Amino acid sequence: MERDVFSEIAGHAGAGSPSLVYQPLVQYPGGELVGLEVLFRWRADSAPRRHSPLTFLQRLTPSQTSELFFWVVDESISEARVLSNWTGWRGHLAINVEADQLGDPELVRRLEQVMQRNQWPAERLIIEVTERRPIPVFPSVVRNIQALQQAGVQIAMDDFGEGYASFEYLKRLSPAQIKIPSGFTRDMRGDRRNEEIVRALLALAQRLDIKVVAEGVESRETAEALHALGLRVMQGYLFGEPRELEDWAQFLNQDGRLAIGG
Repeated sequence: MERDVFSEIAGHAGAGSPSLVYQPLVQYPGGELVGLEVLFRWRADSAPRRHSPLTFLQRLTPSQTSELFFWVVDESISEARVLSNWTGWRGHLAINVEADQLGDPELVRRLEQVMQRNQWPAERLIIEVTERRPIPVFPSVVRNIQALQQAGVQIAMDDFGEGYASFEYLKRLSPAQIKIPSGFTRDMRGDRRNEEIVRALLALAQRLDIKVVAEGVESRETAEALHALGLRVMQGYLFGEPRELEDWAQFLNQDGRLAIGG
């Protein structure tokens, strides 16, 4: 029997407990909170800071990784439903999935089960595919992706351009959204090559009817430069560091907007 995933994490990161934080995706320049990306953290008893899963994720078995993913899905959708009921917020929730989990035979059923139990519309869920490992384009992966898309769930490519064969996945996975990583956006004003890469990705996405999110936006100058290229949805410390969901409830205005830099 698989060792419990939280016991395994504690063995690497120290005794503690799991927690979730959320980073906003904001419509610029209006400040509308269009989405929240869910980030798993391990709050160790011996240290005040939270550990990123990158410190232990590679040590988990595929079964433990799936166990962790479904825990994140269940907890985050449950918390987001409370936020929506309390504030009236109607944005989407973005949850990361490791590439090798896409063929999990339980993926679609368990996602639908959680959404139904929490009365969370599929249209408000984005599954962000990370490319730390190659995405196995097996029949089971294609079936799961198509089933999720048919149900209304959106598929996003995280850190597009930094992983494995991203352009091939554009064709095979038909994502609704790509996220341009901070390595291209943060230095855009000081590196003309980065600016041209962002410009080309935006043009390609527009032709393929794919939404684009810019990650790593830390200054208003970068936001303005991206906006001038036609990019509207952004994520980064300019709009706020990852926080627990109850903190974002306090920053939300009645119209679902955030003060820039909040």
